[in-house]
Amino acid sequence: MKAVRVPKERAEDVRRFAEKIGVKDKGRLITTKEDFVEIPIVDGSEHFFEGYEIVEQKEPVFASKKNLKQVLKGNVPDEVIPSSYKVIGDIIMVKLTENARRYARQIGKALLDLNPKCKAVWCDYGREGMLRKPKVELIAGEGSETVHRENGCKFKLDVARVMFSLGNQAERMRVAGLVEEGEVVVDMFAGIGYFTIPIAVHSKAERIYAVEINPDSYKYLLENIKLNDVRNVIPILGDSMFVTPERVANRVIMGHIYCQDFLPAAIRALDGRGIIHYHESTPEAVIDRPIRRVERACSKAGKKCKILNFRKVKNYSPGVYHVVVDAEVY
Repeated sequence: MKAVRVPKERAEDVRRFAEKIGVKDKGRLITTKEDFVEIPIVDGSEHFFEGYEIVEQKEPVFASKKNLKQVLKGNVPDEVIPSSYKVIGDIIMVKLTENARRYARQIGKALLDLNPKCKAVWCDYGREGMLRKPKVELIAGEGSETVHRENGCKFKLDVARVMFSLGNQAERMRVAGLVEEGEVVVDMFAGIGYFTIPIAVHSKAERIYAVEINPDSYKYLLENIKLNDVRNVIPILGDSMFVTPERVANRVIMGHIYCQDFLPAAIRALDGRGIIHYHESTPEAVIDRPIRRVERACSKAGKKCKILNFRKVKNYSPGVYHVVVDAEVY
């Protein structure tokens, strides 16, 4: 858990800045140590605070408030109360077990009581198909459209129509930080702009081709381009298998976890040589499978590749990881 360590006289300015761009970790309290103040920030936002020391908080002080079990005590069995939930903009997303669903209304109301700035609670049942369409149900409040702010970017979306993964926040910023000035980037599964918008906001890319097949996601991609006032994004509506531009890119992002069949299109998108960021969901037993798939696709295309990085983005399910391969193709 990261924090910015600043002199006391600068603490208020840095706090306001962190809150303005949406990177202050609201779950932890600001602490003081001698002549310095530690302001908690979300992982992946360290680059916003150049010139200040970034520290790892080994004993963070968490903000105290009633938890869900305390609010529901006596009305809902402890064993079915969810241990966590996510807030996207002003909407709460929660996953409920089958046994918990009979108490969905009580749980939803309690979550709104705990989060008075939120307007609705939706139960998340997962995603469907290549379009990543959410399976959700409204259990409290009203409304499904929101604007989520993270790392200085704004994402407008409808949680009932398009997906948004908070767990990929650090990866979005990592890739944005890798893009060098003048690069041309192809984002093959752009969605509402998950990678495209941070790259456009935080890098000096020359152009970003953002390809998206889902009309609902594409609609919000267009809105988010305007909302963030970025001018170097070229949106493309269509199937990445057929409409991905060829021989234009220095860098290709494959942010869909079931996109192995699209590797040939990604390789063709590169202008001779470049970098591919390939995502996959893979069981621990075959953890090197994504690397082998990239190498095999390059070989079939008459190319070579060098694996620059292989990392876990997050846990996907028990024994299964969402991973990313950074490969230089030449």
